Amino acid sequence: MNNWSRSVLVCLSLLFCFSSFSNAQEKRISYSINKNDWKFIKKEVKNAKKSSFKDEDWLSIQIPHDFNGGSDGVNSDVFKGRFDFENDVRTMYKGPAWYRTHFTIDENQKGKRVFIEFEAVSLEAQVWVNGKKVGMHRGGYTAFSFDVTDFIKLGKENTLAVRADNSNNSAIAPWMYDEKGSFPFSFDYAVYGGIYRDVWIHITDPIKIEKVFNTPVCGGQAPSVLSIETKIKNYSKSSTKVKLSSKIYSPDGNLVADKKMSKTIEAGDEVSFRQSESALGAIQFWSVDKPQLYKVISTISYDGKEVDDFGSTFGFRYYTLANHEAFSLNGEQMLLRGVNRHQDMEGLGYALPNEQHFADAKLIKEAGFNVIRHAHYPCDRDFAKACDELGLMLWLEIPLTGSVSEDPEFLENCKQQLQEMIEQYYNNPSVIVWGMGNESDRSGASESVSNKVFSDLVTLAKKLDPNRPTTGCNWKYKSNQEIVDVYAPQDWSGWYVGQIDDYNPSTIIGEYGADMDYNTHSNDKFTVSKDYGSSGITDFWSQEYGCFVHEYKVSKGESVKEAFPGHFVWVAFDFASPRIGRGTNPIPYMNQKGLIMHDHKTKKDVYYMYQSMYRKASDYPMVYIVSKSWPDRFKEEGNKDVWVYSNCDSVVLYNGLKREVSYGSRLKNAGPRGDTRFQWDSIAVNKDILYAEGWFKNKIVARDTLQLGKLPDLKK
Repeated sequence: MNNWSRSVLVCLSLLFCFSSFSNAQEKRISYSINKNDWKFIKKEVKNAKKSSFKDEDWLSIQIPHDFNGGSDGVNSDVFKGRFDFENDVRTMYKGPAWYRTHFTIDENQKGKRVFIEFEAVSLEAQVWVNGKKVGMHRGGYTAFSFDVTDFIKLGKENTLAVRADNSNNSAIAPWMYDEKGSFPFSFDYAVYGGIYRDVWIHITDPIKIEKVFNTPVCGGQAPSVLSIETKIKNYSKSSTKVKLSSKIYSPDGNLVADKKMSKTIEAGDEVSFRQSESALGAIQFWSVDKPQLYKVISTISYDGKEVDDFGSTFGFRYYTLANHEAFSLNGEQMLLRGVNRHQDMEGLGYALPNEQHFADAKLIKEAGFNVIRHAHYPCDRDFAKACDELGLMLWLEIPLTGSVSEDPEFLENCKQQLQEMIEQYYNNPSVIVWGMGNESDRSGASESVSNKVFSDLVTLAKKLDPNRPTTGCNWKYKSNQEIVDVYAPQDWSGWYVGQIDDYNPSTIIGEYGADMDYNTHSNDKFTVSKDYGSSGITDFWSQEYGCFVHEYKVSKGESVKEAFPGHFVWVAFDFASPRIGRGTNPIPYMNQKGLIMHDHKTKKDVYYMYQSMYRKASDYPMVYIVSKSWPDRFKEEGNKDVWVYSNCDSVVLYNGLKREVSYGSRLKNAGPRGDTRFQWDSIAVNKDILYAEGWFKNKIVARDTLQLGKLPDLKK
């Protein structure tokens, strides 16, 4: 039996950050240089790394920035597709681009160490300070940092130059086997280029805290214990005895423990301090309803002076996760009600500000979901922070998508990105599973090479984090599926293949859904036992058909929740997909399976369906008349079926704000498919407003109106 069929008794989390909790003048100074005067150009430029280079003619931008999604108002080419096949030219830019800015470090920081941290640069970053190369990083979705102390001039202006390159590279994941081909050779999302997450300056003492890994053990009959590993590096040239204090604070802010220890660190060495504490009082668990977060404030001192501190958070929680079984969190059984999310937004591409990451998580939480799969790469750390705080579980995966390269450097790059992901998100209690990739066995490498990549990655994941399970969505090679702890297939019945009622989940379903064009509608009556994908139905992209697919699958999942862990809707937001074949979509080169449109604001009807299924009327009563994007539905004469999504006990529908015409009441679970669709069949309207009232425990708790377009003249 898979060892994840037993309760996971070790629960852990990590926040890899550089935030300071003390007097910045004495200890660590951290500040963003996002709003510096940055200059940008989208092409290869000779000598752009030099301090003397003239960049006045370049575009002025601010960070976050990407050079395909339009975040600067100029560079937007993602919706042209990857190639113009008629003229055989590339249309979406893939290649190098340059960024330049300046910064100054005060002379009073002499003797300190200076670091530049990038939260992400896609896909390859090369960095120069004052014309000297300080480092390179490959991988577009994890943070990296360079020590630039020996490259800067104190009290003077320093030049920072960055070459960002999003070229398809067989040595870097994600890699496309054939950019000009269709899926899976050319995967179904855009890889934007640029410095699209925050950039930071950190000034520290020569002896500094590098990382903190918090591992809480809880659950069962064993006492709850917190183990802390603190990695401290001595950048100085002399051996020093260092004292570490790790103060642990409960979610309500009370100090519950202060662990102390000392070690001597030789010049240039990094040393791990390991501490543990069991006297933590009554444990407050992190859960989806009450996401209780503990803090650790780590402080180091030597020669009688505190020199650095580091703040991290963690959460106590334990869970079970295994296919063919129900999921449970802290001993409470629940279905993983999941949704996928891409970090792709209209007018911004990848370059979402931190506020938008939080807004996205809030929208998902408000729909009633309890878990997010971040497809197909690690999220911005502010998104993970939002999940920690809001009570949303996370599935994070590395960008091993579509194709496995046989280039030996590719495997090493996958390992590097996996290690970075695990270390940087280890302490986030929201993260419950590590993903090894997505459909990466579909093209490129042979089965043996694909298996070695997957196997090596799982081995590394277990070494870095033995307590979280691993998963993957590969399905071409059955041998791939057996390598991970929990195999997570996709189910596209009713859309790409088969009929809707083929859906019968017993494993985690990583993706299910249907494309839904906001302005496409249908009066057709659908059935779950018809293969619409091969029938050529003209309304296949309608919101009504999409709702029909989702209604059946979410209801099916709820009905068998004792027998499988859960399933993940594809996808929260529409996103760019410049691959061949997407150019004929209603919105060209857009994957339109989102519950919300690409603006991350406009909700499709199916969003409200999930809200009616997953939110309780006792805390969030709602009613929604379908559909706000179809106001002229009654323009043509004839009776129509009308339905409402609601989590209330009953809904009454009227024609007219003054309740001129009543269509009567419908009870929950009494509609054509039960659940939360309240339907009135073949009704006529003669007022330009539909008005619904939702009743819960004999009170009106929710209302909605739908403004109709021009109505037929019924007097003729």
